[in-house]
Amino acid sequence: MGRRSTSSTKSGKFMNPTDQARKEARKRELKNKKQHMMVQAAVLKMKDPKQIIWDMGKLDEMEFNPVQQPQLNKKVLKDKRKKLRETFECILRLYEKENPDIYKELRKLEVEYEQKRANLTCYIVLNLLSGVTTMMFPAPVKMTAILRTWIKISMMTVTLTDQMEKVRGMNLYIVMIMKETTMKKKVRSKCTICRYAWKIKEEKEHEGADSSSSDDASHGCSGNP
Repeated sequence: MGRRSTSSTKSGKFMNPTDQARKEARKRELKNKKQHMMVQAAVLKMKDPKQIIWDMGKLDEMEFNPVQQPQLNKKVLKDKRKKLRETFECILRLYEKENPDIYKELRKLEVEYEQKRANLTCYIVLNLLSGVTTMMFPAPVKMTAILRTWIKISMMTVTLTDQMEKVRGMNLYIVMIMKETTMKKKVRSKCTICRYAWKIKEEKEHEGADSSSSDDASHGCSGNP
């Protein structure tokens, strides 16, 4: 069987020139689409999914590093992670149709990556909720530390205003102390551990407030004649 003519319909009726041109354009479009899909599949097969997961892990470590500021801008990190994620999803869709065994292995890698990312995020949140950031300096120390930092993580955003602490010491000391009154919290937590840690933090604050009020009341009573 040969190719059917584009100048007539299936029933053999004549097709006007406009419909003929539209039909030819549709044939070229389908051919180009098929070639494009073949090229895209070949390019995706050349990429290493494990390397993509490793690159996303490095971006997470760079973004959530509590000691060193990220070398890249926050928007750049977000865009890089988005591109890597899209590439990984395309590879998943490709192997889901062609090789289910490889697809299952890649899904397992993705789950492990998400677990590591969640653990890293919760670790950073718990450190922030502790209320203290430490930096170690050799003795003797006499300095004024001004802390201006903006730390954004996926589950909580903390903005620190200017902090000033004068420190003296003969040994290694805590230089920078973050107080809860200087933090503006905007919690968008989906992690049970983070919510539990925040609840513990609030309970400790309430206990501290109650103890301080009771001490003030006792001092006031003792001062009265």
